[in-house]
Amino acid sequence: MSGIYEYFQKIQIQIIEIKDSLIQIKQSWESLQKAWDLFFTIVPWEVLLLLIFSVILLSIFNSISPSSPKLNLTFAVVLLSFLWSYFWGLFSESVSYTKVIWTSLYILIPLHFFGILQIAIQYSKKVYWNRRRIQPRDWDSALHQLSQDYHELMSKAHLFHASIEENRSGILEGIHRMEKTILGLKTLTNPNQKE
Repeated sequence: MSGIYEYFQKIQIQIIEIKDSLIQIKQSWESLQKAWDLFFTIVPWEVLLLLIFSVILLSIFNSISPSSPKLNLTFAVVLLSFLWSYFWGLFSESVSYTKVIWTSLYILIPLHFFGILQIAIQYSKKVYWNRRRIQPRDWDSALHQLSQDYHELMSKAHLFHASIEENRSGILEGIHRMEKTILGLKTLTNPNQKE
């Protein structure tokens, strides 16, 4: 009798384990659905479709020109966006161009974010160093900057000695840097003087 009782107890334990695993599967499925719904509230489903077709076109474009994948993906997204708005206009009376543009920007902005950030950093460095040339902190840094600008200008002048006309812009840029540095030295020697 105890063997039959143990047998039924094992079956009951297995049924409880199966029930627990089914509850866990249901909970994980519900959390997956919530995450999926949250993802599509942040990113529209059109972005996913555009990305899939862009990657397909990207593989074709990369086989033609493998050296520029960013440009290829940009071209694929722009081409597919144009085709999307064209066919949308064929089958519908009104086309939402803003939706097409926003969908494209979901892909293009992250793609070119680091390039745009790099351009912004270079521009801010240029502005910062131009300001430091005109308004140096102290005499030592101004003299160091003058020496550095002088050596850069002289190296360019000696390098382009035979072809000054072709490299006029580089030499003029060096001269303008020197002028800004000299202006900074003038403001250090006479802070009340304004040029």
